[in-house]
Amino acid sequence: MLPLTVFAACAVGTPTIQAPAVAATTPIYRTILQPGAQESQVIVSWRTRALGAKEVLELTSPTGALMTFPAAERDAGAVFYKSNFATATGLAENTTYSYRVGSPDAGWSATETFTTGSFGDDWSFIAVADPQVGVGGLINAQRDAWQNTIATAVAEDPDASLIWSLGDQVEGWGLLEAQYDAFFAAPEIRHIPTNALVGNHEYYPSQLALGDYDEHFINPHQAADIRDYYFERNNILFIEIDSNRDSAADIERHKQFIQATIDERGAHNDWIILGMHHSFYSQGSHHFDAGVQRLRAELSPFISQMNIDAVLSGHDHIYTRSHLMNGTTPVEPARDPARGDVLNPSDGEVLYITTTTAGGGKYYDFTDRNNVKHPDARFENIDKSLEHDSTAVWRQDYTEDYMIVEVTEQALTFTTYNANDPNVVDKVTLRNRDASSNPGGTTPGASNPGANNPDADNPGSGSTTSEDQQSSAGAVIGIILAVLALLGGAGALLGPLATNLPGVRKFLP
Repeated sequence: MLPLTVFAACAVGTPTIQAPAVAATTPIYRTILQPGAQESQVIVSWRTRALGAKEVLELTSPTGALMTFPAAERDAGAVFYKSNFATATGLAENTTYSYRVGSPDAGWSATETFTTGSFGDDWSFIAVADPQVGVGGLINAQRDAWQNTIATAVAEDPDASLIWSLGDQVEGWGLLEAQYDAFFAAPEIRHIPTNALVGNHEYYPSQLALGDYDEHFINPHQAADIRDYYFERNNILFIEIDSNRDSAADIERHKQFIQATIDERGAHNDWIILGMHHSFYSQGSHHFDAGVQRLRAELSPFISQMNIDAVLSGHDHIYTRSHLMNGTTPVEPARDPARGDVLNPSDGEVLYITTTTAGGGKYYDFTDRNNVKHPDARFENIDKSLEHDSTAVWRQDYTEDYMIVEVTEQALTFTTYNANDPNVVDKVTLRNRDASSNPGGTTPGASNPGANNPDADNPGSGSTTSEDQQSSAGAVIGIILAVLALLGGAGALLGPLATNLPGVRKFLP
């Protein structure tokens, strides 16, 4: 594979005021808003049929000040169009800007808007995987499913500051250009900065197809010889690696990139999240792929060594949440994992989450530790001895999902939703191992869950509970209160006492 050229997308514009010019027709298409190197920047990329025009990004502030940023071309050898991008810098937080791209002579794109959001430590982002538009040639159906998923996600979290797509934006096989048109049809990717990892389907039908990916997605700080890159948003260092590159030399290169990035930028952030398309720990059939096995064996210990907090992936089209992993060894919780778990990791303990498809083109059945598939299997009913030792929670409901990640200095909360109904697929909170508020080892997933709870009847039972356990306790308390109500006068006396017992009031309506 030829080395990539690194593009320093950092042109700075000078505020000017001028009358807008709009052509009768626009040569612009496939516009996408993307995150810059840090939160005060955005990148806009687009394609244009105006081959000779000198195009720009125009950004208008709420005060009406107009800033222009010159476009650079991202050339993958196209003849009938150009792929341009520009970087806007110096943005203010919690500010709504409008923008358009093009030129006075050749015409402009439609005007779009975005809001920068908070630059503080409390914020949120959306994660999706495998829109994979075009599976089986069903481009329109998967376009609609993808648009529904991302629209539903944004409706659930309208203040999200980022959309993170974990690879396989398109199917690759078939009508590639129509597939990309369908992916870009989602309007949300022009209003919320969207970063897209490279998946294996970006390599199909051949490596020539990577030209489309490279033209569209401008990844900050990308290495010159491999599609590994990073960017920072508020208090998170996002590191992405191209997990298609899985030879021994590639894996060593991934390690070098990750270590250099963390050495340079890790101390400036509360969190480090690694993104890669291929999942190390899932209940999908790809768990047994030779390349995945190499990556898992070589990178998992290194990821723990680097104290990365969480790893997000796709590829397997089945939701799977791991136990905290120390290298390739799971840290067994004191009780059964459930929706709503709160985890207190020690050094070297990493959470891995694999999310399913956002486009609905295909799903993978639960595949057990013997590489046997179980169609329509359910997490609640499966023989637990068939799960991988690494697995905490898995779900396969054969519908599209999305994930919302809520960020604070003290915790990351990952909530995965079904895109077609309001059901929560899973929810897990990861406390910051470096935060003073993290007691360490008090909840499921900790190395010694009972260490800070010496009075617990069950050492390791933890000082927090899952939402499912809270719901069960709430149901019991509800029954008690109902009985008290039937007792009449006695209930009137005992009811207030019961509702003021520790831990009771939070379960009441």
